Amino acid sequence: MFVLHVDLQDLINMAKVIVEFKIMPENVNVDLETVKSTAVDKIKAFNADVLGDITVEPVAFGIKAVKIRFAYDENKGTTDDLEKEISNSDGIQSVEVLSVSRAMG
Repeated sequence: MFVLHVDLQDLINMAKVIVEFKIMPENVNVDLETVKSTAVDKIKAFNADVLGDITVEPVAFGIKAVKIRFAYDENKGTTDDLEKEISNSDGIQSVEVLSVSRAMG
């Protein structure tokens, strides 16, 4: 008889959380390249990996939002602290979570 031993903790550690943020600048004069750079630096410090392209989307009255997707190990917990840290950065008004999903493997 063959018995396969799988450590449950190993299975749990395989999951990643994929999050998409929408980052709003304080006004139309804020340099969006700086917003992108600030967000990427803070996401990397959170031990997360930026996924795909960072996009800029028109909102209203000339204001554009930055959208960024990233993945991190689900054992890290929520992104609440990361959201606050990015929101408190110069030139950034707010951070909104657009989507959260879980990926295995």
